[in-house]
Amino acid sequence: MMVHGFQGNSNDMRLLKNNIALLFPEAMFLCSSSNEEYTEGDIFEMGVRLAQEVNSYIAQYCPGSSLGKISFIAHSLGGLIVRACLPYLEDHKEKFHNYFTLSSPHLGYMYNPSTIFDAGMWFLKTWRKSVCLQ
Repeated sequence: MMVHGFQGNSNDMRLLKNNIALLFPEAMFLCSSSNEEYTEGDIFEMGVRLAQEVNSYIAQYCPGSSLGKISFIAHSLGGLIVRACLPYLEDHKEKFHNYFTLSSPHLGYMYNPSTIFDAGMWFLKTWRKSVCLQ
Protein backbone atom coordinates (compact mmCIF):
# COMPACT_ATOMS: atom_id res chain seq x y z
CA MET A 1 0.00 0.00 0.00
CA MET A 2 1.46 3.32 -1.07
CA VAL A 3 0.13 6.44 0.67
CA HIS A 4 0.85 10.00 -0.46
CA GLY A 5 1.37 13.01 1.75
CA PHE A 6 -0.14 16.45 2.27
CA GLN A 7 -1.93 17.80 -0.82
CA GLY A 8 -0.73 14.78 -2.78
CA ASN A 9 -2.35 12.27 -5.07
CA SER A 10 -1.94 8.63 -6.02
CA ASN A 11 0.62 9.48 -8.70
CA ASP A 12 3.08 10.89 -6.15
CA MET A 13 4.27 7.40 -5.24
CA ARG A 14 4.43 6.13 -8.84
CA LEU A 15 8.23 6.29 -9.28
CA LEU A 16 8.86 4.43 -6.02
CA LYS A 17 6.18 1.86 -6.89
CA ASN A 18 7.68 1.25 -10.33
CA ASN A 19 11.15 0.69 -8.88
CA ILE A 20 9.88 -1.72 -6.25
CA ALA A 21 7.86 -3.55 -8.93
CA LEU A 22 11.09 -4.15 -10.86
CA LEU A 23 12.54 -5.92 -7.81
CA PHE A 24 9.33 -7.76 -6.90
CA PRO A 25 7.33 -8.32 -10.10
CA GLU A 26 4.83 -10.60 -8.34
CA ALA A 27 3.85 -7.87 -5.82
CA MET A 28 0.53 -6.09 -6.01
CA PHE A 29 0.27 -2.37 -5.29
CA LEU A 30 -2.43 -0.01 -4.15
CA CYS A 31 -1.53 3.64 -4.62
CA SER A 32 -4.10 5.20 -2.35
CA SER A 33 -6.45 7.80 -3.78
CA SER A 34 -9.09 7.89 -1.04
CA ASN A 35 -7.73 11.06 0.60
CA GLU A 36 -6.63 13.09 -2.40
CA GLU A 37 -9.16 15.84 -1.75
CA TYR A 38 -9.06 15.65 2.05
CA THR A 39 -5.43 16.03 3.18
CA GLU A 40 -6.23 19.23 5.06
CA GLY A 41 -8.87 17.46 7.14
CA ASP A 42 -8.94 15.22 10.18
CA ILE A 43 -6.23 12.54 10.24
CA PHE A 44 -8.51 9.97 11.91
CA GLU A 45 -11.16 10.42 9.23
CA MET A 46 -8.46 9.97 6.58
CA GLY A 47 -7.42 6.77 8.38
CA VAL A 48 -10.98 5.45 8.16
CA ARG A 49 -11.15 6.26 4.43
CA LEU A 50 -7.78 4.56 3.82
CA ALA A 51 -8.89 1.46 5.75
CA GLN A 52 -12.07 1.28 3.68
CA GLU A 53 -10.00 1.56 0.50
CA VAL A 54 -7.58 -1.15 1.65
CA ASN A 55 -10.41 -3.51 2.69
CA SER A 56 -12.17 -2.94 -0.62
CA TYR A 57 -8.96 -3.64 -2.56
CA ILE A 58 -8.30 -6.83 -0.60
CA ALA A 59 -11.88 -8.02 -1.11
CA GLN A 60 -11.66 -7.38 -4.85
CA TYR A 61 -8.16 -8.65 -5.68
CA CYS A 62 -7.33 -11.15 -2.93
CA PRO A 63 -10.34 -13.45 -2.52
CA GLY A 64 -10.42 -16.13 0.14
CA SER A 65 -7.04 -16.83 1.68
CA SER A 66 -4.93 -15.58 -1.22
CA LEU A 67 -3.78 -12.47 0.66
CA GLY A 68 -0.04 -12.53 1.29
CA LYS A 69 1.92 -9.97 3.26
CA ILE A 70 0.77 -6.37 3.62
CA SER A 71 3.35 -3.59 3.65
CA PHE A 72 2.81 0.14 3.88
CA ILE A 73 5.04 2.76 2.32
CA ALA A 74 4.01 6.31 3.10
CA HIS A 75 5.34 9.80 2.54
CA SER A 76 4.92 12.77 4.87
CA LEU A 77 1.36 13.00 6.23
CA GLY A 78 0.70 9.59 4.67
CA GLY A 79 2.69 8.00 7.50
CA LEU A 80 0.27 9.43 10.05
CA ILE A 81 -2.72 8.41 7.95
CA VAL A 82 -1.47 4.82 7.87
CA ARG A 83 -1.05 4.83 11.64
CA ALA A 84 -4.63 6.11 11.98
CA CYS A 85 -5.88 3.38 9.63
CA LEU A 86 -4.26 0.37 11.34
CA PRO A 87 -6.91 -0.13 14.07
CA TYR A 88 -9.51 -0.54 11.32
CA LEU A 89 -7.49 -3.32 9.67
CA GLU A 90 -7.51 -5.67 12.67
CA ASP A 91 -8.82 -8.53 10.51
CA HIS A 92 -5.57 -8.52 8.54
CA LYS A 93 -3.05 -7.82 11.32
CA GLU A 94 -1.40 -11.26 11.01
CA LYS A 95 -0.48 -10.32 7.42
CA PHE A 96 1.25 -7.01 8.31
CA HIS A 97 4.87 -7.10 7.19
CA ASN A 98 6.50 -3.65 6.84
CA TYR A 99 5.66 -0.07 7.70
CA PHE A 100 8.05 2.34 6.03
CA THR A 101 7.67 6.11 6.16
CA LEU A 102 9.55 8.87 4.41
CA SER A 103 9.65 12.29 6.11
CA SER A 104 6.62 11.62 8.29
CA PRO A 105 6.19 13.93 11.30
CA HIS A 106 5.67 11.20 13.91
CA LEU A 107 6.79 13.54 16.70
CA GLY A 108 4.98 16.60 15.38
CA TYR A 109 6.58 19.38 13.46
CA MET A 110 9.77 21.22 14.30
CA TYR A 111 8.40 24.59 15.41
CA ASN A 112 5.60 23.27 17.61
CA PRO A 113 6.36 24.01 21.26
CA SER A 114 6.72 20.64 22.97
CA THR A 115 8.14 20.40 26.47
CA ILE A 116 8.84 16.67 26.05
CA PHE A 117 10.80 17.25 22.84
CA ASP A 118 12.61 20.28 24.30
CA ALA A 119 13.55 18.28 27.42
CA GLY A 120 14.87 15.44 25.28
CA MET A 121 16.98 17.83 23.18
CA TRP A 122 18.33 19.48 26.34
CA PHE A 123 19.27 16.06 27.72
CA LEU A 124 21.06 15.04 24.51
CA LYS A 125 23.02 18.29 24.35
CA THR A 126 23.99 18.02 28.03
CA TRP A 127 24.92 14.33 27.73
CA ARG A 128 26.99 14.99 24.58
CA LYS A 129 28.95 17.75 26.33
CA SER A 130 29.67 15.54 29.37
CA VAL A 131 30.80 12.62 27.17
CA CYS A 132 33.03 14.85 25.03
CA LEU A 133 34.71 16.42 28.09
CA GLN A 134 35.76 13.05 29.52
